[in-house]
Amino acid sequence: MDAIERVLADNPAEPRALLLKSRLFYQSGSIRQALDDLRLLEAILGQGELAELTSALARLDEDSRRPPAFATESMARLLVQQGYLLEAIEVYRELYVSAADRAEVREEIVRLAGAVEREGSRDADDERVRSELEICQSWLAEHPRGA
Repeated sequence: MDAIERVLADNPAEPRALLLKSRLFYQSGSIRQALDDLRLLEAILGQGELAELTSALARLDEDSRRPPAFATESMARLLVQQGYLLEAIEVYRELYVSAADRAEVREEIVRLAGAVEREGSRDADDERVRSELEICQSWLAEHPRGA
């Protein structure tokens, strides 16, 4: 990635470097970033050549942002036990909507966000952790204590 960034620093419109950067992001699970770089490349080359690939990545990105098929406290606890803390936070956010004790659910989200900041989350690269923590902080701001 460092070599690609050096090439792009000299020539921000280098198609092969942009394509390779997009591919590396895709392979690391950062679909949103892969899509962003692919769209930049598409703007340079024109939509015809990359339209199908861009469309497929957009669908993957959309699918990755859908809420879990089912959200239960048991599922959230299992995800925590397995180290999937980001996924557990998402389940707790879904549970918050219908929780009898929203304060307790919110506190669990705060606790897990702190753990993610310190330890990360299983199978999540640094960029995903950063991005998801930003989303979590925004959500917490929208759902203040006692609301």
